[in-house]
Amino acid sequence: MAHTLAAVFALRDMAERARHDLITAGFPGASIRLHDAGSDEFSATENIRRDDSDSLLDNIKHFFTDLFGSHADRHIYAEAVRRGHVVLTLEGASDADIQRATDLVERYAPLDIDAHADHWRTGGWQGAPQSDSAMRQGASMQSSAPSQQGTSAGNLNEAAARSQQFAGGMPPPSSTGTNARRYPGADNLPGTSYDDEQYYRNHWSSQYASSGARFDDYDPAYRYGHSMAGSNSYRGQSWEQVELELRSNWEHTYPQSAWDDFKAAVKHGWERVTS
Repeated sequence: MAHTLAAVFALRDMAERARHDLITAGFPGASIRLHDAGSDEFSATENIRRDDSDSLLDNIKHFFTDLFGSHADRHIYAEAVRRGHVVLTLEGASDADIQRATDLVERYAPLDIDAHADHWRTGGWQGAPQSDSAMRQGASMQSSAPSQQGTSAGNLNEAAARSQQFAGGMPPPSSTGTNARRYPGADNLPGTSYDDEQYYRNHWSSQYASSGARFDDYDPAYRYGHSMAGSNSYRGQSWEQVELELRSNWEHTYPQSAWDDFKAAVKHGWERVTS
């Protein structure tokens, strides 16, 4: 399975250093991008003026929607860019390489995006409702690698100060979890067509809404089953043939989302393609 790695930095210098280390370690430079408000994909698009903040923000959101689909974190990355931070993304990392990439990026103090989002909400930001955290937690795969950030919502200047402190070398480890996050790569996700989304929303409404579960909780499962059914790896195989492997990949990517809770939604996504 291919993965997309994303990390937010307070200073572009630290993001540049992380990118350099990834390239030095053998990751293709073309698959690593740094995104800020001055990036071409955000500010140089036709009819988007650099001084038009609303249009620019919409453009940023659309870009991250293309990269992460309906995942709730897309709102946070867009807001981070709007607030002057830099988002590093690495696309197409394999299962074997994603942890190595995470370890390299974590050396340069990526920000804790959940802590920042909580702080932004206290100031009135409503881009990503706090209830979306249940969906977001599946994307952040906690590993044994130490984080070098540890930012709290009450001290958002700490990230910039620490980045400046470590400009001459590597930051010391801390005991908190990783802040670089990984997501199923775009190649592993189905197209976000209107018909597909409405189909899955209708199924969620009839099967899960009455329990209080949100569509965003089940959307990754529908998309996962849908995309796996259409992939070259599984095309032509039955659900019974692939279930064990799909379960293993799911538990690796969404360790806090129990397979038994989402298996039926994954299977429904699979059956939309194979039926």
